[in-house]
Amino acid sequence: MLQPDPEETVSLFVSLVCISLMSVLFGRKTAGTKLSTINYARGLVVSLYLVSWAFSFMATILVQTNNFNFISCAMSIYSCIILYAVSKVIIYLFLMEKVYVVTAVGTTRSNFMLYRINLLLLLPYAGILALMIIFRVHEIRPNGYCMIGLQKPASLTLILYDIFISSWLTLLFIRPLMSSTSLLQGPSKGKLRDVARRTLLGSIIALVLSSANVFTLVYFNGHERGLICLASCTVDVTLNAITIHWVTSRGGGRLSAGCDRSSGDRRGGGGGHHMHHATGQLTSEKQVAPLESHISVTVESYVEQYHQQQQQQQQPTSPCVQYQQ
Repeated sequence: MLQPDPEETVSLFVSLVCISLMSVLFGRKTAGTKLSTINYARGLVVSLYLVSWAFSFMATILVQTNNFNFISCAMSIYSCIILYAVSKVIIYLFLMEKVYVVTAVGTTRSNFMLYRINLLLLLPYAGILALMIIFRVHEIRPNGYCMIGLQKPASLTLILYDIFISSWLTLLFIRPLMSSTSLLQGPSKGKLRDVARRTLLGSIIALVLSSANVFTLVYFNGHERGLICLASCTVDVTLNAITIHWVTSRGGGRLSAGCDRSSGDRRGGGGGHHMHHATGQLTSEKQVAPLESHISVTVESYVEQYHQQQQQQQQPTSPCVQYQQ
């Protein structure tokens, strides 16, 4: 009877740890969240958690059946290609959405030229996905080891594109941080700048992780043991998801509550009854969902508050609003 070797044991342990982490992150993000409150950006975050969890789940199964099993070997490379590619596309879309949020004011996505350019830059990934499928490697060695990977036409193209698109999105975050006329500037935009810096750091981390993972594919020239490849891809996907979780989780609760309270005051005309009702509602919501347990993409909260302030300045100002300002 075959006994698991150390590499199989370590790979299985890594997969179990990653699937546990993704379960915790998904539960923490979605606790107390209503489905109706999940918009496009928040849906991307949830989708990333689900894809990362699915990848870890598949890796847990395939690691245990990888040796002397051609079907498991073939499924390993297809899982690495398809689920990994889907997770990368979700991360790119998320970063593009954040670039749109911090650079476009009063402009829809369809009318924002930079957003359309970013979507066009994402189209070549379909061709790269086709290259990865065509130049995939999966074979069983005489000793029973499953060897998978990508040949150089696919691996080199993937790493060059990944470096290009990640560097491009990183530069798009640096520009509004450095510009004196961007939405991020001003004495009242300190928290917004902090969130933008966190997203910038997240894009850099994603670039480093993905580059390191693809560099291993180039180094092994498409002949890496399936267990090791599955473990490294699982770690890459999980760390990217943890990075997005870190970017979107901190500092959103207090400001979101402030935005909801100010919006409720304006809708209610500043009446005491409405203010008391809104305060009670916020208190009950805090009891249901602790801080950072709900889905909060913090950049959106700040920008929503900015738009509301701009609209408020264009409308007749009531004495109550003047006192709040």
